[in-house]
Amino acid sequence: MSATSSEPLYRQVSQGLLQRIQAGEWAVGTVLPKEVDLAKALGISRMTLRQALHILEKNGVVQRQKKVGTRVISERPVVSFVQHMDGLSSSLRLAGQTAMRIDDVRTLQDLPDQGLHGFVSVTGHWLAVAGVRRLQGSSEPCTCSTVYLDHKYAGIVPLLQGEVDSVCGLVERVYAMPVHSIRHRISACVLQPDQARTLSLPLGAAGLQVQAWLHAQDGSLIEYVRSVHNPALICIELSSDRNT
Repeated sequence: MSATSSEPLYRQVSQGLLQRIQAGEWAVGTVLPKEVDLAKALGISRMTLRQALHILEKNGVVQRQKKVGTRVISERPVVSFVQHMDGLSSSLRLAGQTAMRIDDVRTLQDLPDQGLHGFVSVTGHWLAVAGVRRLQGSSEPCTCSTVYLDHKYAGIVPLLQGEVDSVCGLVERVYAMPVHSIRHRISACVLQPDQARTLSLPLGAAGLQVQAWLHAQDGSLIEYVRSVHNPALICIELSSDRNT
């Protein structure tokens, strides 16, 4: 655990416990030490430990039962992703934990999405990049995404082949234009038939829709993205404190 890490302590503890489980210190079927003893050994509070164990439980690594304790049930977490939105770096983590397969790139003139209402393309055209994301270590699609950019960033088009981490990352690489701020809008939605087929979900199933507006330091829009997630594979976690 690092005092200088930007990751909250409970997430560091969760990762550390997982590493010890995977190293064989606690085999599958083993009951972990009592919370009070484990927290003391780690030099943390029981609240922090409980938060860490909650993450492992959500990921299918441990099972917590009253009068039994916390039992290891797997060495491998369920392949899923929790999108933390407690800062710029954490908001951009999805790109680092998934790969986006580029399915379609096209140029559009009319307003392609209501999320762009109020924004003006300096070229009069928008670049639309559509694709499907999958989690690292899995071939199962988790997200359908369409990214919209001003056509002035068309220099990234030759790089939009196969799989990419993020479109905004390509903009930063080619144009030296990093993301300075992000605004999100999260809502439930009913999957469109093509989205349901792509995500292997029933017709009419619910999805988790996230719209994001990524801005440069001068306030200009770098990209707008509308994503629809499989809620069984992607979830959103928000946190705040009195200083934010």
